[in-house]
Amino acid sequence: LFYYYITRNIICYFILPTMYSLPPNSLTIKTVLLGALAGYFVTCKLPKIIGPVRIFSSEPGACSVIRETLLATQKVANWQQRNDPATPLELPKIPFNLIEDCGKESFNMPFPYTFKWSEESIREEDLVRKFLAKNKTVAYRPAADLRANPNTPFTMMIAKLEEMHQGSFEEAWPCISKGKCTLYFDNTWVKEDYDSIMPDNVVKTLIEGSSFGSMFMSSYKNDHITAAAHAAPQKSLATQITKSKKWIFIDPMIAKEYHAVDENEFVSVLHSMSQDHDKVLKSTPRYEVITGPGDGVYFPEFWFHIVFTEGGLNTMTNWRMSAQLLEGFRRSPHTFRKKLWFMCPLFLKEYVFPDWIAKLVLAQGHDFFQENVHKMFRFRKSLLDANNGSRFKQ
Repeated sequence: LFYYYITRNIICYFILPTMYSLPPNSLTIKTVLLGALAGYFVTCKLPKIIGPVRIFSSEPGACSVIRETLLATQKVANWQQRNDPATPLELPKIPFNLIEDCGKESFNMPFPYTFKWSEESIREEDLVRKFLAKNKTVAYRPAADLRANPNTPFTMMIAKLEEMHQGSFEEAWPCISKGKCTLYFDNTWVKEDYDSIMPDNVVKTLIEGSSFGSMFMSSYKNDHITAAAHAAPQKSLATQITKSKKWIFIDPMIAKEYHAVDENEFVSVLHSMSQDHDKVLKSTPRYEVITGPGDGVYFPEFWFHIVFTEGGLNTMTNWRMSAQLLEGFRRSPHTFRKKLWFMCPLFLKEYVFPDWIAKLVLAQGHDFFQENVHKMFRFRKSLLDANNGSRFKQ
């Protein structure tokens, strides 16, 4: 209702009077373009700006229950971590029917949580059969050689991956099945693709609150750390489909207090160090979660996470929410200048550029990140090894 009145007033009191006040035959290209730009803003971007505003109604009761539960959990966790920082904590579990009743606001919460989106797991061979039958174009890349250059919790800037390729799933599958390739930040997935592998009510709930989704599929022979500590400037959730992943989460304020925080291509990272990474991690206040088939985990912007991937055919989807600039600015562990550096592009993405431009940039985002990793790889790797870093990577 609020959006309707805002839109009506803009059209009736600004756009139409301007056009009707023009003399005959004076409708120039400039005027038409300005009118089209105003229409685009009103129909596409204004809902995002005023969407979170509630004037005539309060949030649904299910949302209040989730929010109050998470805020209470956060207070308890903060107290526990001050008294015993070395013991990892668990995240609260929220029933999925509560998430459905709340809607997309479920993924705009101030604290991470887990949920169960399906009690039935899809068999690996059935999943592959569906992927092959659909045979969509996917983005895949050569798998990292994690035996020659294994990840540790704080080597995000030394985790070198090769360039992304695009091709049909039928073309990519032989390489993936042998563990030589992975779907890694494959941002080509849309609602229709998920409908074939997830229940309708789950897809509807996740899609409603998300900006885009990515697919991750690997087939390593052994368990590995596949992502060292990093964080995104947007709220995220991950849904596990086959096998399992272990997640370690670090609150952004804890990361700022305990570690050297930096960014690379709008990915927040924790710098590597010469100390034993496992010992440093064990002394850092953190949360540990294991997601199996049918499990999901939600986490707000700038929450650092380390991901351990179980060997075998491991499939996960990652969903990103639209950026909330004020919350992101408040939660960011970066300096004031870096906060502005993050928020300006996000403002353009959410409120200026068309969605197709934003999706095009996002689809190439991890390749931009990897370009910088490649530029500095030899220097950072030699520095790590010179500081005896290789001793805890055996």
